[in-house]
Formats: sequence, C-alpha cells, structure tokens
Amino acid sequence: MLMTTRPNVSRTRTHMLLAVMTLMLALAVPVLAQEMKVPETAKDHHEMAERYQKSAAATREDIEMHKKMLADFNLTVVKTPKAGGNPYSKNMRLHCAKYIQASEALAVEDDASAKFHTLRAKELEGK
Repeated sequence: MLMTTRPNVSRTRTHMLLAVMTLMLALAVPVLAQEMKVPETAKDHHEMAERYQKSAAATREDIEMHKKMLADFNLTVVKTPKAGGNPYSKNMRLHCAKYIQASEALAVEDDASAKFHTLRAKELEGK
C-alpha cells in the first residue's frame, strides 16, 4: 500500500507566506496597472524618445556587465584538459551569449523607437 506523507508545515508559516505574497501582489498591482499614455504632443514624443534612449543605454550596460561576468568567470573556473574545457564555463558562455544577443536586439529596437519619436516630435514642431 502506497502512503504519502505531507511535509510538516505549520499553520503560522503558511499564514506568514500567504501574507507576504498578498503584500507583494498589492505592491505590484499599481505598477502593473499604470496606463501608458499615447504621445500626442511634441513634448510627449520627446519624453518617449528620452525614455527609449535611457532604456537602450541601460540595456547596453547590462550587455557589458554580462561580457565582463563571462570573462571574470572564465578566469576563475578550473580548467579540465581531458574534458576539453569546464562544462560550467560552457553553460555560462551559452547563458551569456543568449542574454547578450537578446539584449542587443532590444537595444536596437529602443534606438529605433527613440529615433521615431524624435522625428515625430520634430514633425509636430514643424521642423
């Protein structure tokens, strides 16, 4: 006969976890519920362009951080000549490469969006 056992979890711990999750949800809802305003004026477009430029700059900082993290990791990892390299190094390289590739695409999109909003703002200003 198969018997399953339930892990011994106290009610206090369960209630505490539920309270923390509820608090986190309550804090996240206003952030998620913020409505994006469609830019209508030249000023709105300039603000959007600035937001996209900041996003692209932050993304490029993340890219550089991942490149540095990968280089630093490879310096500290133990080399195993028989295996043709350390498998952890390979996993880290693959992880960073995926992240860097996706981030570079995102930065390009941010740049294109910033350019669009800058041009649209100039158009509305009559320039």
